Amino acid sequence: MKAMDIWATIICIVILAGCGGGSGGSVAPQASYSSPQIYGENQPISPLVPAISGTATSFRITPSLPAGLVLDTTTGSISGNPAAIAATVDYTITVAGPNGSTTNSLRLTVVPVVSVYRMVVASTSVSSLVTLDTTALGLSGTVYARAGDAGGVFSAPVAVNASGGNYVLELSTLSSASLGLHTGQAVVSLYRDADYTTPQAVPNVWVNYTVNVLAPGGAWPGNHLTALSLIQGAPEWATFQGNAAHTGYVPVTLDPNQFSTRWQISGPAFLYFNGRFNLSTVTTEGGIFYMAGANAVTARGEYDGSTLWSYSFNGLPFPSVNPPAVSNGIVYVAAGQQSSTYMFALDAKNGSKLFQSAMSSQWDNYLAPTVGPSGVYTNAGTNGGLYAFNFQGFKRYFASTAQQSTWTPAIDSGSVYAYTGDALLVFDPVLGTLKTSISDPTFRNYIYEIGGSAVLGAVNSVFAAAYGNSFLNNGAIGNSLVHFNLLSNTVDWTIKGDYPSTPAYDSGIIYAANNNPLRVEARSEVDGTLTWSWTPPTSGDTGFISEVLLTQNAVIVSTNLSTYVIDRFTRHVVWSYPTAGNLALSPNGILYIKGYGATLTAINVH
Repeated sequence: MKAMDIWATIICIVILAGCGGGSGGSVAPQASYSSPQIYGENQPISPLVPAISGTATSFRITPSLPAGLVLDTTTGSISGNPAAIAATVDYTITVAGPNGSTTNSLRLTVVPVVSVYRMVVASTSVSSLVTLDTTALGLSGTVYARAGDAGGVFSAPVAVNASGGNYVLELSTLSSASLGLHTGQAVVSLYRDADYTTPQAVPNVWVNYTVNVLAPGGAWPGNHLTALSLIQGAPEWATFQGNAAHTGYVPVTLDPNQFSTRWQISGPAFLYFNGRFNLSTVTTEGGIFYMAGANAVTARGEYDGSTLWSYSFNGLPFPSVNPPAVSNGIVYVAAGQQSSTYMFALDAKNGSKLFQSAMSSQWDNYLAPTVGPSGVYTNAGTNGGLYAFNFQGFKRYFASTAQQSTWTPAIDSGSVYAYTGDALLVFDPVLGTLKTSISDPTFRNYIYEIGGSAVLGAVNSVFAAAYGNSFLNNGAIGNSLVHFNLLSNTVDWTIKGDYPSTPAYDSGIIYAANNNPLRVEARSEVDGTLTWSWTPPTSGDTGFISEVLLTQNAVIVSTNLSTYVIDRFTRHVVWSYPTAGNLALSPNGILYIKGYGATLTAINVH
């Protein structure tokens, strides 16, 4: 064979063995995936399709993909809906064909996705708390976090707190966020170091948000008439500050993400003593709420605020009305003045009169009656005092007290507690005998108005203040928060300040609004020590106008401008709304805000 023929044969053999391209060639297939991939938990993904060269007939992956994701073993496409969080892993994908197999790697993470819905008063900030499962996320050591938000709603620094073995992110809105409804997604990156260089095993959290920044006096955000449903463990808001102990405490946990505007209606303003006291307090029972004003008591449905019935006291010689209480299907209200002063009992369903029992008074107004195990009790009397009636309307007794109005007694199973400024008086609930009297050394009688009630703490522990004095000389006179010790029958601590409204109580801590200095105070029941405080965020917030309302995780209070929900543990605002007034919380999950004017606002809280 000639040399030229030999070389032609060799070239041909080489071509046949390995030089032929296309599907008929002998090269093993290749599959390339875009990497890394970060997916959101429970967020369907767009199929991840590999770029393939050569002939590929099957695909396999190790280790197994996170739950909810699947590999098409024929095409190599990855699709699905990640069902659980997964730390960053390098997956090995093997692609096989007629001429062999090759491997490639894909780095993949499934991160938590949370949703945040907030309302916030313009020029202020609210926080959203996001709990991270340490085990599921593979978190270790100190966790550092920063937020990235193209929408300009959230601040970049993110506080991280340890809680119950997990970590809690505190994501805060910017006070500079513009007015209006903002929707978007913020990415909170998680790091192992303060320099933000070493990511955690799960590198970030996606936060889908809707944040409504509201201007004072702005347009109503709209009605949300969701079906009424009970919050487990929530009692009816039956009287002033919710219950007979006047603690203002509702044993439920609220999620600010569930808050929405339910409805807003007009009702009569109900002001007393030169407009200093807003007597428009709401009480609730069985899906109905009750208010007084314009010499009448009105019942309205919680669903939409529509009127169910109204009972007028204009037929009395000296018509007047006071806030109502409700218990066991009966509305109790003290109405009238001078010689035409009565305790009325009305059927809560239809407003029909059940009884009308005579009392006496001057030109006074009172807080809602208080219902105890033995009957109904109210402030009244020509020269001050306490009336007690049984549930059939028969007078149990009248007990003389100092001449003060706008108060209501507190009641427990064995006693009735009347704070009248000069003293705390403790009466037998059935006989009316005076069991104990403890003088208040801080009291000065300027206006014959208390403007609130005693609050029962732990056994033998009572708090009170001459709330009405806080308004005098623009707060220059002030008053004192007083703790009465019924074991020693003494005042064992007092705190000088300017306390305009009845505080709330839970588990050894009293929560009081103070106008001087301007702050909500959490104080120890034992000795009055300040455990923490919160100051309203804007210069326009110049004073508190509501009592304090308390839940297991929140302190709710109104300034002259806005209503704020403060987390009891972070002590930061988690929700705010530019309407202020007296507060109530019903077991159907409705927060009521009744302002000094005609407006009543209902907020869904679950």
